[in-house]
Amino acid sequence: MSGFAGTGRLLLFALRLDRLRLAPWVLIIALFPFTVYNSYSTVFSGPDEARSLEQTLSTNPAFMLLLGPADRLDDPFGFTTWRMQVFGMFFAALMAVFAVTRHARAAEDTGQAELIDSGAVGQHARLAAAVLLAWIASAAVALVIGGTLAVSGARAQESFALGALIGGVGVTFAGIAAVTCQIGSYARTANTLAATILVLAYVVRGLADTLTGGEWALWTSPLGWAELVRPATELSPAPLALLVAAGAAAAGVGAWLAGRRDYGAGLVHERPGPTRWRAGVWGHTAALYRAPTLTWTAAFVFLGFVYGLVTGTLRDFYEGNAFIRQLLAAHAATEADLTFTFVSLLLLILALTGAVLGIQVAARFAAEEEEGRAEWLLSTAVSRQGYFVPTAVAALLAPSATFAVGGAVLAATSDATGAPIGAGDIVRQTLATLPALWLATAAGLALVGAAPLLRWIAWLLLVYWLLVTVFGPVLKAPDWLLDTSPFHVIPRVTAADADWAPVAWILAITAALLAAAVLGYRARSIRGA
Repeated sequence: MSGFAGTGRLLLFALRLDRLRLAPWVLIIALFPFTVYNSYSTVFSGPDEARSLEQTLSTNPAFMLLLGPADRLDDPFGFTTWRMQVFGMFFAALMAVFAVTRHARAAEDTGQAELIDSGAVGQHARLAAAVLLAWIASAAVALVIGGTLAVSGARAQESFALGALIGGVGVTFAGIAAVTCQIGSYARTANTLAATILVLAYVVRGLADTLTGGEWALWTSPLGWAELVRPATELSPAPLALLVAAGAAAAGVGAWLAGRRDYGAGLVHERPGPTRWRAGVWGHTAALYRAPTLTWTAAFVFLGFVYGLVTGTLRDFYEGNAFIRQLLAAHAATEADLTFTFVSLLLLILALTGAVLGIQVAARFAAEEEEGRAEWLLSTAVSRQGYFVPTAVAALLAPSATFAVGGAVLAATSDATGAPIGAGDIVRQTLATLPALWLATAAGLALVGAAPLLRWIAWLLLVYWLLVTVFGPVLKAPDWLLDTSPFHVIPRVTAADADWAPVAWILAITAALLAAAVLGYRARSIRGA
């Protein structure tokens, strides 16, 4: 029997299972370029403003590190490429990584893979189906981006080139995930390894863009290869072939490594835990989430530093660009007001990102239950409330700590680079934004506590709040729609007429959701493996 026997059937099975999981990824990744392209006329009043911004950005290393070089901003497609290609590449890579890990590694953790492999399937069929699934999703991203932009008026060749480079990064990281699935002993370890490689690729790409004559350094990062396609300027399809070849080669390495590890284990074994359970449920919970919290904190330190650099150079960025004033602060009276509004938006983005960690902690609690560990623990003298509450506390404290650290680094960096606002005001705004983060986390906890099968709604809510908060003002959404996002209604602490009533409502809703989480978990049945 061939090592790939049954791959087609497993691929169809995976497509059926994941069609509702992957469709939102594809649509959301494609929605952002479509939205930016069609909002171009509301951002710039004319080509002179766009060219002025391009000249400013071409000498601003902070923005080049964050988003890449700005070229052809006097054209809607050029602006869309600059604003969205790095974002699209990053999330397409995450989509591919999660898809491969879910079917190639998480299936082993839950025992599903053992049932599949006991049938008439080849040794590499399950991994091949997982990689092919991620490649199909990446191709769908490329086609939807290209099609929506072409329909909106962009040139078809350029539109599909932008889609192809974003989808190509997904192809590459699907192969990388195939390798990390063999290295890590659990799905979460494989995801962490692949995400770390993605972050490193992003940093290398950013540093290469800031170096004078640093185009050679772009060849050291998959995200750099994609950037070299340059769909808005000198279109070069050759790097696309490199992305596909790298993905295929990495998938081949993953298949080779799969035959050289023990089933259910990784090439790098997990460090054994203590022989005795120390410090009870609280100590166990702290040990469980210590590593993810430290990893996220390191990421937020980096983001805070980059955002601080951007804030420090903001004066050069919006000087002479009237559209920036209109976009960021229609009612800003001074340069400090304008800068603080920009910082408030950066903090909202950080808070939305931090909420991902809170929902992840809640989702992991549900996964521990589904794998049967909750039954073992609750068969002892530990009550349901005593088991759930430590996780709820961790879900609230972990993202709060990482967000606070990121805000503090942003404040210190912007102050050191001469921003016209005080570091203390940024710290106060960080603290004022925390309730919105708590509400997002509490929504995840409530769903896990009362209806764990519906916990995906927490992710849907977070994506909705991201769209409303970041893109709603740009698209001139009505106030009632903007007010449905708890992140949008957070007041600016420097405003003389700041309205704190929404914060009180957010805290009240958060408390109600936490109570529903605890009561729901106490009342429902435990789901075992």
